[in-house]
Amino acid sequence: MLEKLTRFPLFLDLSTADLKIIAPLFHVRTFNQGSVIIEQGEKATCLYLLTIGQVEIRYKPYDGEKIKLNNLFSGSVFGWSSVLGNNIYSSSVICTNDCEVLMIRGDDLRLLRENHPQTGQLVMDRLARSVSKRWTKAQSQVKSMLHKGVVENISPLGKGTEIMNTPVTSPKEEQLKVLLSQLSAYIEQFHGGSVDFVAFDGETLTVHLGGACLGCPLSPSTLHGWVEGTVKQFFPEIKHVQAD
Repeated sequence: MLEKLTRFPLFLDLSTADLKIIAPLFHVRTFNQGSVIIEQGEKATCLYLLTIGQVEIRYKPYDGEKIKLNNLFSGSVFGWSSVLGNNIYSSSVICTNDCEVLMIRGDDLRLLRENHPQTGQLVMDRLARSVSKRWTKAQSQVKSMLHKGVVENISPLGKGTEIMNTPVTSPKEEQLKVLLSQLSAYIEQFHGGSVDFVAFDGETLTVHLGGACLGCPLSPSTLHGWVEGTVKQFFPEIKHVQAD
């Protein structure tokens, strides 16, 4: 297990001492092509590190067909609900070819932070960076969808987004509300969190992070890595984005 961890990008330069602490917490599993590793709605227990293969992330809205969210390759991490305190997984994960994963229970990761604070913090920091990279990649998709929604007034998510079918002729505050509603939909799909408009004074946008974001150690990455980054792409004149 120690050797597998040292080859995983997340832990490449982690010290041997830290690796020896976390190695017993991980388990190896293999899955054949077409296997379902995570089923949306099932109890969230484990975080997965993909060492070999490729998986597809799918989300099924309550009133629509399944949506393909993303493809993840070796070196990726998924199953965030188990770490963020969600009771169930918010998306499904299916193998598009034969896969190998390293699994760690969300409860064990939380205990790691309690029993070995320094090592636990290192691991959480690296996980946060891993999320940020994934979100950066997703931002291009979100940007395209938001461009259609805000500029062309086309609903990018299909059913249940009738608000986007109404021409946006309101002030910037209303445009920000529309933008945040789309971001919130994606944050909910990825890890069960949400973001809502609170206030805008011309320079500072204040939002409320809810759902799984409440009390989550990765919420700063949500706020600054995704929300602030995307908002500033559309409104570069906004100087600050803060949580209430």
